[in-house]
Amino acid sequence: MTFDERARDASGNFDKAKAFRLASEAAVIIWDIPAALPVAAKYTLSLPHQPVPLVSMMVPLANGRQRVLWALRPRTEPEQVEISAECSNLQSFVLRPVRDLPALDVEALFADLSPEGCLKVLNNLLTAWRSALRLSRDAVFIGAVEDALYALTSGPRPANFLCRIAEGRYLVETAISAEFGEIGAIYALGANGILPLSSHFLVGAQPARAHRPCHFVIELPRPPQPLLFVFLGKKGIALRELSTGKTRYPNLQTLWAEHRGAAPLREFVVRWLSGQPEGGAATAVDLQLRLPLPSRQIVKSGTHPAAEIDLALVLSGGLIAGGWYHDPTSTFAGIDYLTENGTALPLDGNWYTFPAWARGAEEGSRTDVTGFVAWLPLDQPPGVLLQPRFQMRLASGAAKPLVPKPQPFEPAAQRNRILRAVPPQHAIDQAFRTILAPAIEDVEQRLGKTITVDCTKDYGLHEKAPLVSIVVPLYRVLDFLRFQLSGMATDPWIVSNAEIVYVLDSPEIQDQTEHLLGGLHLLHGLPMKLVVMNRNGGYARACNAGARFARGAVLVMLNSDVVPRAAGWLQKLARPLLDEMKLGAIGPKLVFEDGSLQHAGLYFARDKRGVWLNHHFHKGMPGDYPPAQVPRPVPGVTGACLVARRDIYEFVGGYTEDYVIGDYEDSDLCLKIRRAGFDIAYEPSASLYHFERRSIRRSPDYMRGVASQYNAWLHTERWNGVIAELMAARLSAAEVGASLNKAAARSAA
Repeated sequence: MTFDERARDASGNFDKAKAFRLASEAAVIIWDIPAALPVAAKYTLSLPHQPVPLVSMMVPLANGRQRVLWALRPRTEPEQVEISAECSNLQSFVLRPVRDLPALDVEALFADLSPEGCLKVLNNLLTAWRSALRLSRDAVFIGAVEDALYALTSGPRPANFLCRIAEGRYLVETAISAEFGEIGAIYALGANGILPLSSHFLVGAQPARAHRPCHFVIELPRPPQPLLFVFLGKKGIALRELSTGKTRYPNLQTLWAEHRGAAPLREFVVRWLSGQPEGGAATAVDLQLRLPLPSRQIVKSGTHPAAEIDLALVLSGGLIAGGWYHDPTSTFAGIDYLTENGTALPLDGNWYTFPAWARGAEEGSRTDVTGFVAWLPLDQPPGVLLQPRFQMRLASGAAKPLVPKPQPFEPAAQRNRILRAVPPQHAIDQAFRTILAPAIEDVEQRLGKTITVDCTKDYGLHEKAPLVSIVVPLYRVLDFLRFQLSGMATDPWIVSNAEIVYVLDSPEIQDQTEHLLGGLHLLHGLPMKLVVMNRNGGYARACNAGARFARGAVLVMLNSDVVPRAAGWLQKLARPLLDEMKLGAIGPKLVFEDGSLQHAGLYFARDKRGVWLNHHFHKGMPGDYPPAQVPRPVPGVTGACLVARRDIYEFVGGYTEDYVIGDYEDSDLCLKIRRAGFDIAYEPSASLYHFERRSIRRSPDYMRGVASQYNAWLHTERWNGVIAELMAARLSAAEVGASLNKAAARSAA
């Protein structure tokens, strides 16, 4: 209800300043500025003992003059008070203790104020004065606020409990006039105090001059009690009275089922639950999965626009949406995301389109459409919303609704969907930079927060720390574990100087892994530790977790599909690190099972799009190829077997964990080590077999999308200038060209 300008019989004369009791220990001084004095002057209230806080406001009178109000906590003895402006004393009077002051007469205070002035007083009572003077639970102050409310309104309309939404919290429903305008805040007044409610409330959209439904949540730790709700807005105030009757619905599930078509209310509940601890988000997910909204698409037609949303993930920083549209008549204008309050946010301000196909009308048929993916930043994401709503906008101004099927909420599943949003052949910088990259970064950060070490198990670890710790991530594939461990157990130097830290990144095979390692420990006697992660988090996180449990001065990051060819390899790699202080990391020669070269150091070369890709020197050449037998500095070495000093590894922060699944974090680590002032070396006298990518092929997230392309793009974004300088300084164009030609020749063969 807007401000009521009805006439009042009461009148107040404040040409002489007057003091009143505002609260049990607070007073308000009221003074009307004389017409002869300038309104813009600074009017000061001075006391012998200046009170803190002292808050004031100036409000307009109906006759165009101004009234000043000061609120303070007076002393228990009378004090001389002066009102002055620019050092000129305008009035003096004695301020008595609060107990001796008359109660504030709100009718008299409001009698000569303009409507705007009355609203300003009420607003200050509820906000600045209540807070500054700590009056929320003062009975006298609450009474003054209630007097002000009833002086400005004709009486409260009802508000009702819908249901209990969580322990001690209730969903409340009322209605607000369409003329009220935007709600600025809601306050609850009860016998126990005045409390501001959360700014999270929902006002429905209704035709003009109708009452719009309004929903909000209130905390009531005890059984429901009578309350007044005050709605503040720029145009006025509204007063609502909460009945103490029973809730309309016995529980949230019943309300959810009976409001299946009320998408805004459902989204309001989801947003509120998502912000609650102790299972609020899980409750929101369960409700949406049990009774989802009906999905809606616009079927493809030869004469009308059509569209479908098949990707709609609400993340902490925004919304990523994808799908397709078809526009045979050039009447398609765009696609919008609809917020819970009905605001339409266009997606086409930041989207990427590409050729795509959709299922045709006939079974098994396909038709050409325009695919799209978009990223929409959101200041206030709507929580774990599994079915964001959209609309297809037409050039005529008409709009048709689009609702996707329930979307995944688990970070790994969300990442998988994002990686499939764009076909690999269309995954270019335009798609990554402002759309896919923000979404993947968001999901990776959330995923990282869920990754923890579940448990550890020791197998004969010595009390004394070893010289070397070998960290081996295990993901599903245990095929080569026996051969790898046998190769290390028959190496006297490893037996005397090393421990092995296995990191199980697929906890579903924990029992199988523990049984296998237990048997191999009995057989070989090597000291080992098993670190079990709570879930798969990718190669970098697994390696970093293993490094935290490693005790050696030298760290070996070793893939589970790398097997020693002969004893002595680790000694040849560890000694240079310990002897040469400028050496930060070193890698061995790796060969395929047929003896051909897989790795003789890493270098970088751009693809046709300008993205730096990792390449291996002399890959595919015979294992005894002469240029690969030369120890030398190299731009980087592969993470399949990367040996580094522990202090350097920790100094640079280990592997960077925002690459997807496992790719490019090894070259990233090498570049970080170089940036710290250390060198990278290749040592061919240490040689191992590498059965390449046997583990990563088990990851559907990696194999079915653009993960490798994203990693290469991210790596280039991070290190573009550094790599360019490094390659220009370290490698001649002829050497790089020769390596590329030989690799191309092998691929062609």
